Amino acid sequence: MRSLRRTVSVRFSLTIFGALLVIALWAYLGTRRVLQESLDQNLAAAAQLEHAVLAARLPIAIQPGPDDWDSFVHRVNRFVVIRNVDGRVVETNTAIAAAIPLDRTAFRRAVRGDTAWASQEWLNETVRSIYVPAPASSREGHDVLQIAASMQPLRTATREVLFLMLGTVFLGAVATAIGAGWLAQTSVAPVLEITAQARTVTPGVDRRITAHADTEEFAGLVAVLNDAFQRLARAFEAQRRMIADAAHDLRTPLTAMQGELEVALRGTRSPEAYRDVLQSVLEEVEQLTAISESLTLLARLEAGELAIDRMQQDVVELLRETTDRAQGRDATRSFSFHGPARAATASVDAHLLGIAVAQLIDNCIKHTPAGTKVRLGLDITAQEVVITVDDSGPGMPDDTLPHLFEHFYRSDAARTRTGSVGLGLTIAAAIARAHGGEIAAARSPMGGLRIALRLPRGSETT
Repeated sequence: MRSLRRTVSVRFSLTIFGALLVIALWAYLGTRRVLQESLDQNLAAAAQLEHAVLAARLPIAIQPGPDDWDSFVHRVNRFVVIRNVDGRVVETNTAIAAAIPLDRTAFRRAVRGDTAWASQEWLNETVRSIYVPAPASSREGHDVLQIAASMQPLRTATREVLFLMLGTVFLGAVATAIGAGWLAQTSVAPVLEITAQARTVTPGVDRRITAHADTEEFAGLVAVLNDAFQRLARAFEAQRRMIADAAHDLRTPLTAMQGELEVALRGTRSPEAYRDVLQSVLEEVEQLTAISESLTLLARLEAGELAIDRMQQDVVELLRETTDRAQGRDATRSFSFHGPARAATASVDAHLLGIAVAQLIDNCIKHTPAGTKVRLGLDITAQEVVITVDDSGPGMPDDTLPHLFEHFYRSDAARTRTGSVGLGLTIAAAIARAHGGEIAAARSPMGGLRIALRLPRGSETT
């Protein structure tokens, strides 16, 4: 696993090193160019001076220096050579200058009246020369003036600049590496402190991270982690309640079954009595089966393991059939459907939508008294489908409405058994979310409870 501290240090050091290297290269090339231009300017000035001297028929202005090469280069560093039109040396300022090689191209340009430059190798050195035409008033045979200078001082200076720049880059790189390590250490330290504090958080315990929570750069990270821990704490609490409620709902029918069977085994009974016991046990088994199936369906929905088979379905027909089945199932309540008179389709999973609506109706049946009116409504637009289930029952307190879709939630504190598993509305909410919709509870205009199921209609509608 890569170390963020090491990665930051290396990348920062390489970035600064690259920048220093580019700056050093730019400075080196710039210095060399400036020195080259300075040498050319000096040669041009010397040529101008010598041109004036020749025009006045005076002796060569740049006096000869020592005859040995090294002394001449370091003390005088100027060669003056006067040539005739054939290129022969007519006059020099030192005996060594007579041996300076002639650049024919530059010489011919000077003969034609132009100023020309040339660089040549001579005695293991590079010599820079300027060729200018001699003035017409000069002595006969003085046709071209050549002023030359060794480039050794220039190269020595540029070499020193190069070494200085490389040394600066090296020292800068070392200093940068040290500084980058310190900077990375101080930058990562808060993250390490936050991580250490986060590791002390116990699952299910509502604790908050306080390290660097007041630092602008880390306040967002701390807030996100604290929010995640709070949501985890709520999830653990919900899981704990769900397990406790599931255990309660499973234990209740099992206890009833055990009691009935123990009573039946205490003595000899008639076949009718045994039949009644078995019928009661069968009802409890059906209750256990309903709990098991509800838990399985809810788990698959919440885990996203249940594929949504969307197809164009006639929602009006689906709700009418659901209403008729509910009326046939329970004659003590009045069920009705209010919606469009003609077919209206939407892209939904008909099977899951039927389960969701059935759960809403089942909730009305189990939690309202006989004689209650239950009305299914449908409002369908180009964008969404809104299914409502209203009842004229006693309704629910306002403070309980946000909790109706929680696992095993019942408003009665004593948890009086009504045959309800406590997962119907939770399953309906999960089906709504699986369709990309939502569900909400509110007071009904009929006086009881209203459950509104909102689903996107889909792109293909009729």
